[in-house]
Amino acid sequence: MLRRLSVVVLAGLALFLRRTTREKSGGGSMRRILIALTVCIGLLVTGAPHASAIPTDLDSCPTDRPTLYDVTIGNRNVADFASDGHVWALDTYLQHVQVWKLGQKHYCFRIEYEGTWTSFAGVSPGGTGTISEGITGTFYGLRILRLTGEFNPQYPLSGHVADFDWQCEADGTCTGPRPSPGMYFSPITNVNSTWYEFHATSATNGTWHDTKYGYSGDITD
Repeated sequence: MLRRLSVVVLAGLALFLRRTTREKSGGGSMRRILIALTVCIGLLVTGAPHASAIPTDLDSCPTDRPTLYDVTIGNRNVADFASDGHVWALDTYLQHVQVWKLGQKHYCFRIEYEGTWTSFAGVSPGGTGTISEGITGTFYGLRILRLTGEFNPQYPLSGHVADFDWQCEADGTCTGPRPSPGMYFSPITNVNSTWYEFHATSATNGTWHDTKYGYSGDITD
């Protein structure tokens, strides 16, 4: 579940970004995913548009432009944070990362997350009830990131580039490796998450939504 970050992603971005990551500020949550967040970039386009040509829509990327990169990243055992900040589940998901160049050293990321979750026993993600251990379901997420930095790829620019086991525990401690912006950029001067949404569903226990504008629904026993 993606936090309404300030984030971004840096969870080491940790990365930029589905499910993985999110930062917490007060009572919110950010899918550490962040990003998880997981930045992957490809094929540099020659020439850079004038600053005035940089799109201003913050909830999308300019898909009419050539993509710089298009990769997937596997993530497992990623802590999933509830609306009050506690870990309610562990996630396993595939991240699909697409990147467009907006201008000199400015990039837009569209990161889609799709996978499964397995719950811990305790308070439900929406906080309206409880949830038992071992309940499973699916989820989908989307994050839009804006990054300023030097393109310096250390991983392939297309295809499936890596798999990460975060090794997270119920208390939110994660000891395993995770994706980071350094996989494709160095140095990075600014990262901003301009949009995120996360939707977790159980066949019989409900649906929980975490978006930039807040939370709704719940998954309970």
